Amino acid sequence: MFGNGGIMQISKIKSTDIKKICRAAAEFLFTFKGAWAFIFLCWLPVFLAAWPGVYMGDNIFQMRWYLEGEISAHHPILYTYLLGAALEMGKELFGTWEAGMSVLSLLQMIFLSAVLAYMVKVLKQSAGMVCCLLSVLFYALIPYNPLSALTTTKDTIFAGMFLLVLIRTYQIVCDPAGFFRSWKKIGMYVLLVFLMCAFRNTGIYIFIFSLPALLIVCRTYWKKALVMGMCVVLVWGIFTGPVYGLLDVKKGSSAEMLSAPIQQLARTMLAAPEEFTEEQWELAETYMPTYELYAPRVSDFVKDSFNSGLFDEDPIAFFKLWIQMGIKCPVVYIEAFFDTNIGFWNPFMQYPDPGTFLDYITYNCAGPEMAGSSWEGQVFIQRHSLLPGLSGFYEKMTETGGYNRIPGMRFVYSIAVAFWLIVAGVIVCVRRKAWNMSAPFLLLIGLWGTLMLSPVVVFRYGYPLIISLPLVWIMCGTNRSAAESEHSD
Repeated sequence: MFGNGGIMQISKIKSTDIKKICRAAAEFLFTFKGAWAFIFLCWLPVFLAAWPGVYMGDNIFQMRWYLEGEISAHHPILYTYLLGAALEMGKELFGTWEAGMSVLSLLQMIFLSAVLAYMVKVLKQSAGMVCCLLSVLFYALIPYNPLSALTTTKDTIFAGMFLLVLIRTYQIVCDPAGFFRSWKKIGMYVLLVFLMCAFRNTGIYIFIFSLPALLIVCRTYWKKALVMGMCVVLVWGIFTGPVYGLLDVKKGSSAEMLSAPIQQLARTMLAAPEEFTEEQWELAETYMPTYELYAPRVSDFVKDSFNSGLFDEDPIAFFKLWIQMGIKCPVVYIEAFFDTNIGFWNPFMQYPDPGTFLDYITYNCAGPEMAGSSWEGQVFIQRHSLLPGLSGFYEKMTETGGYNRIPGMRFVYSIAVAFWLIVAGVIVCVRRKAWNMSAPFLLLIGLWGTLMLSPVVVFRYGYPLIISLPLVWIMCGTNRSAAESEHSD
């Protein structure tokens, strides 16, 4: 019926149509709505498998604080209220804590997938199609992304907020004139930074660390930049001062910010007790009565019994002892420091780590064993997987370290690899003299610096570094014209 010419023409039409469809699909995938829909749909089976979510050990204590009305600043209070309100709502409306947990997990999944989709939109403006495609697939398919979204911890929301602040800082240094002419944009940036800080207490230090670079890069608008920075500090001061006081928030333990010194002193007490004078030894034992429980990979065994009351009375005495012993035993101090945070700088470190009782990536919900002897009356969440087979797969790919069996995959799960890729990005920008990128890079370095002071290496602490890598790619290739025009003013 059709000649060879007709068949060739039909094939050509079909080929052309297929190309148009593929091009249109790719264009839609790289839009905010397209990327969001794709990532969310890819994550949906994981939500069903892990239903109602991943309930952390920290959540047990947060729920107790919420229900007893004694909120502690040990964990960000916004997340404690969010967690408590969600679970209480589920209990009141549907009769189960799990119902509220599923709602919170779903909201976190919507939020984080939206942030990652926005990252793809930014990539589309500055990177090629291959980079956009790889980023979308990375966000949608690598198991730890949906599991991070479904884990009820402040780190999930912090990761999204940190990425938004990083993206906005990148946009500021690329077009400072366009940003600083709008007080609305300045106000939104202040709000973003505040929310970042509100979901991880160290966020304020990360921002302050990067602020001098922002002032220098945007020196034509340094007054507005300084006002912006001061507003962040002022709002944070009001939040942690009068607002905390109004809510009767209990002060967190001083030991939480002393993990590194505690580990160093405890290791010195075990490795070189002869270096202590009798007075120094008595003081050290008073501060750390469980120093013999020292473990190189986690500070909790010593930190949890640290005499915070004595430290609060006279912090100078503690730091004086710490400095004195550091001068005597510098090698022990260095070893203690880098042993605790090894996973944040050593890309060859393999997890799960038998040296710590904490999971690198948590999948199973915390049970009574996490609450110890005080488990009665606490809130626990039961896993009711709607896709048990898939649930077993994700458990193997997380808690049991199944990803290590896939060649090269452990590097994809490594925070240290992400850090060294960021260092490589810094080197590229220095060689290109793209000095305007110093502000966003200092946010990343500042975050890594806080990780190095952590009590243990867990994946969720460093997750923001990993999801920021696509932006690091475009930061390395950004045209310097914005910075050059800024410097010429």
